Amino acid sequence: MLIHRDGLYQFFNIGGKNYNCYCVMYKDKAVMIDCGPSCDREAIEKNLQKDFIFGIDAIILTHAHGDSAGNAEYFSMYFNCPVYCMKISVDYVKKGSCKRPGKDHPYVKKAGAAGKVVGLLPAFVPYEACQAVDALTSIKTKELLGEEVSLLMTPGHTMDSLSLKIGDVALIGDAAQFHKRVLAPVFVDDEEQLRNTWETLLSQKCKYYLSAHGRAFSFEEWLKPSDQ
Repeated sequence: MLIHRDGLYQFFNIGGKNYNCYCVMYKDKAVMIDCGPSCDREAIEKNLQKDFIFGIDAIILTHAHGDSAGNAEYFSMYFNCPVYCMKISVDYVKKGSCKRPGKDHPYVKKAGAAGKVVGLLPAFVPYEACQAVDALTSIKTKELLGEEVSLLMTPGHTMDSLSLKIGDVALIGDAAQFHKRVLAPVFVDDEEQLRNTWETLLSQKCKYYLSAHGRAFSFEEWLKPSDQ
């Protein structure tokens, strides 16, 4: 579904029921931002077809969790395209699994009894290993998506999280989500880093923040008090 047009850019939500993922069209290139969990694979394929997107030039992962990177191998093979992520994510994507939080993880400890189920979240389910993966750089990002794109380091949800700002749109993965209001992700690796990430993303004052969960939201909606 087309979300927004901005000059040479078009932004599509191609995600399934469980996870939003996106395709950014720029000139003659199509770049997939996250590729969803394996359970959404068929829905993503159908959405690509509905939007007449028949080729993908690259896949960028906002982080290496299974609900973000679960289809990396499948779609990289299907479209014969490379996958990019943060350097510290590369080995995880190549193995098809990310580091599961142990009982000593600060967030697990804070969650108390609920912390026992953190490791069972879809994010930590193993997925198909992908070998066609390399570290994303600012140079590569601009090569794929033009000079208007900014690669932002946005850790907090995970240490390897990244976001992309293109014009007045920010693609933020799991840095935040919108369900009636802007909320923190279900799982957080480092709360202080997440607070810094929110400050970074808010400073962009974007018209649209495109997240992995919930609908797109604006800078003004992010600032709205929680009781409204």
